[in-house]
Amino acid sequence: MTVDPWLAGFAETVAQDGLRAQARALVRFVDRYAGHVATFIEARRDGEHQVVVLQFRTGKPQRSAYPILATERIGVRFSGEESLPLVVMLRDDFPDTEHQQLVPEGTPKAICIDDRPWSEARLTWTPAELIERILSWFGRAGRGELHDARQPIDPILFGSTLDFIVSRSILDSPANEDLVAVHDADHHATVRVRRFSEVGKPAKELEPLCILTYRVAPERMKRLKFAPGNLGSLSAMLLERDINLAADLTGRLGQWINDGQAAAWRLNARFAVIVEMPIVAPGGSRQPGTDLRAFVTAQSAGDVAVALGLAIKAQATDEGSKVGYVKAIGTPAADQNTLQAIEVQNAEVHLEFDRALATRLSGRSEPDARKAVLIGAGAIGSHLADCLVREGRFVWRIIDDDRLLPHNLARHTAHKELVAQNKAKIVARYLSGVLLDPGIASPIGANLLASGDARAEIDKALTGADLIIDASASLVAARHLADHSSAARRLSAFFNPSGQAAVLLAEPTGRSVTLRDLEAQYLGLLLRTPELGDHLTAPPETIAYTGACRAITNLIPQSNVMALGGLAASGLGKAADSPAGAIRVWSLQPTGDVMHHGISPEPVLRYTAHGWTITIDAGLIGRIRALRRPKLPAETGGVLFGLVDIPAKSIHVVEALPAPPDSIEKSDGFIRGTRGVQESIDEVRRKTAGQVRYIGEWHSHPPRTSAWPSRVDALQIDWLAALMDMDSMPALMLIAADNQVALIFANQKAVPSTAQDTGTGPGTGGAG
Repeated sequence: MTVDPWLAGFAETVAQDGLRAQARALVRFVDRYAGHVATFIEARRDGEHQVVVLQFRTGKPQRSAYPILATERIGVRFSGEESLPLVVMLRDDFPDTEHQQLVPEGTPKAICIDDRPWSEARLTWTPAELIERILSWFGRAGRGELHDARQPIDPILFGSTLDFIVSRSILDSPANEDLVAVHDADHHATVRVRRFSEVGKPAKELEPLCILTYRVAPERMKRLKFAPGNLGSLSAMLLERDINLAADLTGRLGQWINDGQAAAWRLNARFAVIVEMPIVAPGGSRQPGTDLRAFVTAQSAGDVAVALGLAIKAQATDEGSKVGYVKAIGTPAADQNTLQAIEVQNAEVHLEFDRALATRLSGRSEPDARKAVLIGAGAIGSHLADCLVREGRFVWRIIDDDRLLPHNLARHTAHKELVAQNKAKIVARYLSGVLLDPGIASPIGANLLASGDARAEIDKALTGADLIIDASASLVAARHLADHSSAARRLSAFFNPSGQAAVLLAEPTGRSVTLRDLEAQYLGLLLRTPELGDHLTAPPETIAYTGACRAITNLIPQSNVMALGGLAASGLGKAADSPAGAIRVWSLQPTGDVMHHGISPEPVLRYTAHGWTITIDAGLIGRIRALRRPKLPAETGGVLFGLVDIPAKSIHVVEALPAPPDSIEKSDGFIRGTRGVQESIDEVRRKTAGQVRYIGEWHSHPPRTSAWPSRVDALQIDWLAALMDMDSMPALMLIAADNQVALIFANQKAVPSTAQDTGTGPGTGGAG
């Protein structure tokens, strides 16, 4: 194609005062202000289209990356006030560069000077900006800086009147599937490609569709120079990329003609070709993603077969009348010339939102199809799952026996039509409606602690999971999950009572630290962090949603739920992708800022005595040693706080306080004072909402002595036992020596429950 025939199509010469406003403004600007850059040559018209021809000084560098001339003849085509001006190069041998528009066949090369839609660009469009953008394009071309490697190598910026929405599974499926185009009722040019088997039966909004998909190999990919206008041009374009469309059509359509009735739907369906091309950077390197283009005919696949000489239209008396086509006798003339009479319309192609697309759009490279069990489909559970499924994460089992009540709509992803339905089923259906994956989510509408058949189904789900996510906001549920025999890693997310903070607890891979341990360390973080002193304080107001005495709910706005749910979902996704454990707290401030506190879980040591398990983390042992060190050679000590689960016979030591100011600290003994102790006990209970309590005492031994209890220690243990007996709980004493820590529980020295670290470095604890 030479430039002259295209320009000759604008047969009428137009005077400056006969130009449209934009074209006239460009000519006036060039004449008055841009003579050093461009010279106006002429203006022409073809109906509604006008073109302004300029001689443009490109400012090319001495060593240009492309053979651009110092002066180039360009045309600026205006097609009305509602479309972007098109800048074409009026030179037959203008170089093939990156960042040129894909134009219809027969149009000169057009450079891409603006990637904004015209609706946006027109807000600031001026002739000066147009000239500056053209000059900038030439400058970047000369320096070899035109292309963003992530862009398709040949963008279509003039748009398309037809949009295809199609799933990856259809593109990857065999070509002999029966498909339909489901037209949008309000926008008929937008079609969703579905399998006929999925839509049930024909309807007026359904159009039979036949699609053949072709993939260009990365090593054969090069920039398209024009948008094919017919099947012949498309065939020529693909042949340059090692795809013989004409031969392939001959084989496939010929087989369908032979298949007869079995292929009737496809033969009578509108015919389209989708080409999938890799995105290749100018240097040849493969970039993420693919470039999809559809070319749609007005003919059926059978009509294409007729054009290829493979078939003839059936008559009413023909054997093939039910199909509409019968096999032609003779040798078909299948080549590009026979296909040129079949026009194609370019269509934009959008992939359905499946796991692969969700993964890519969330900025991740690898799909995440791990099996996740979500316990709790309420406010935080529904928002967590909503966020994570939109990132392409997990195959979900949802466990919850609760039903959606009207007041839940204030903080749930559900809608009013679903009131009274089971929450697990609601969330599972919701997730299935977000991601195109029929097996993305399934519900178990039962309580986590249920028995019978439900128990078996729940245990099977937990045992088969890769991740177990607790969003139940229930201590009982979290501890049950921590103790379950499943090898799956546990994560827990919940809001604080006021709905001003979200918490994430994530076990490390291997579960050396469990949800029970993380709960204790999280409460310890609250005790040691002044900014979190009111974290678990109950809100001043609640609302009763029925007349029942326990039917109350906190006043938490949906905006908090969405903000905190998003933070928790982001943290959960990152934690699930890392082998390390995590404890995270996000707190919303009145200003809208977010305060974050996070720590890595400490390793834990477990001891047993009298059937109880006592757990202490290495960080607390390190803090106790830090309290002992400055008092040496004297002994010191203080009170111990912990988390107690009497039915499970479990104690987690959470914190140790320093010696009260009225304590007696000597090298041969320690007497713990009482000043401020009760106030400290009350404050600990307040900060932890009564979960952490006084559990016993700790003290240190002098240098070069063991952690074995002395006679004085034995007396103190007896005293502790009598004190704790009043609360129906055995007494605990911790003794810290140089390289050992001993735990005495109910007059018995606790022993390590499993093989574990007995090192003597900072932050480690050894059995005495």
